[in-house]
Amino acid sequence: MKTKKMIALFISTVLTIGTLAGCSSSGSGSSDGKSASSGSGKIELEFFTQKREAADTFDKIISEFNASQEEIVVKQNIVPDSTSVLMSRAATGDLPDIIQVGGMQDSNTMQFMKEGHFLDLTGMACLNQVVDNYQEAIKFKGKNYVVPISANFSGVYYNKDKFDEKGYAVPTTYDELIALADKMQADGETPFLFPDKDSWTIVQCWEDNIDGSARGDRKPVYMDIANGTTTFQDDALFNETLQKVIDIRKYGQGDTLALGYDQAISDFATGKSCMFMQGIWALPSIKKANPDMNVGMFSFPSNSGDTKVSMGIDVNLAISAKCANPDAAKKFVEFAASKEMVQLYVNNDYSLPCMKDVTANIPDAQGIVDLVNSGKGELQVTAPPKAVADERQNTIQKVIVPEGGEDVTTFLSKLSNTFAENKDEFLELYGE
Repeated sequence: MKTKKMIALFISTVLTIGTLAGCSSSGSGSSDGKSASSGSGKIELEFFTQKREAADTFDKIISEFNASQEEIVVKQNIVPDSTSVLMSRAATGDLPDIIQVGGMQDSNTMQFMKEGHFLDLTGMACLNQVVDNYQEAIKFKGKNYVVPISANFSGVYYNKDKFDEKGYAVPTTYDELIALADKMQADGETPFLFPDKDSWTIVQCWEDNIDGSARGDRKPVYMDIANGTTTFQDDALFNETLQKVIDIRKYGQGDTLALGYDQAISDFATGKSCMFMQGIWALPSIKKANPDMNVGMFSFPSNSGDTKVSMGIDVNLAISAKCANPDAAKKFVEFAASKEMVQLYVNNDYSLPCMKDVTANIPDAQGIVDLVNSGKGELQVTAPPKAVADERQNTIQKVIVPEGGEDVTTFLSKLSNTFAENKDEFLELYGE
């Protein structure tokens, strides 16, 4: 489904969402060019957060900014189903002033840039501080529309106390992981929790944890699919890694489709499994659920043990192209992207900094940080066409259904057909 069709779908719900998402609640700028101001005469800017786990950290950054000067007040807006709300607001020309978005591996981010919703930020001083390896990865058609704050990675959380108590060793190959899971089940333990009620977690399990740690950068294979030289079903690694998604679920808690992400966080934090496959973004929630948990993290092991770390820009800051006060918005972005604020962010978020002279502080995932520092990090910079991403997320639960579901070849073939129908979109976004 093309983005325009998706936006049209969301327009029909704008009236019901509008009260929740409208600018008036936050005093954001409007598209008529009039300055939004508070009763004190200060410029008010709406900061729209999509990453709910980071809301408390952004509150701290916003509070420091508001206290640092007297002309601007930034207010954070957090809503349920933020992606739908953001699409609805884009359709009505009412985007928030400042928006937290994902990286170039996020199809929504790419569509917003393609359709001109973001202000050109090329030349901002903070962009000179971006880590060298990320400089080109954050550009669209040679220009900067986002400022990166942090990068994420995926892996396998494990309960260190259970590992120590039972004498379990962190696996370094896929065969070792399966042997470990068998041993755990024989010991009466639940090896994994799988929150398959939320389909995005299955996509993440496949794309970032299993396929990403074995393949690394997906851009080459996506380009081959777009150019017609291969398909999802003809790519041996896609077949292998998706089959692993299915196979490993026999080491889960039972009815994996009945468990949601939030409950899985709580269950893992309170010792109901030995391992939990997720991204680093889950660590603050795990810590919040059980501050005393002794937790570690390792990258999902490949067959050979030559494991990579699948990474992505996690938090970017963008400014609406229709922001009534772009200079004020830029002042906040420069502040949020400063060394001090990025350090504050990554300390609270347990993520990797995108800015120079900022240090990652993630002792619970030090092994993965060491892999990244040794050159094993693979930054993902492409997303499949929006229609492919939507179909994958909307139908992937069928693959893990024991009976009456969809086999690997059928699922991958459908993705290939949808990709072929939308290849021009992909090549427009990512083609040389």
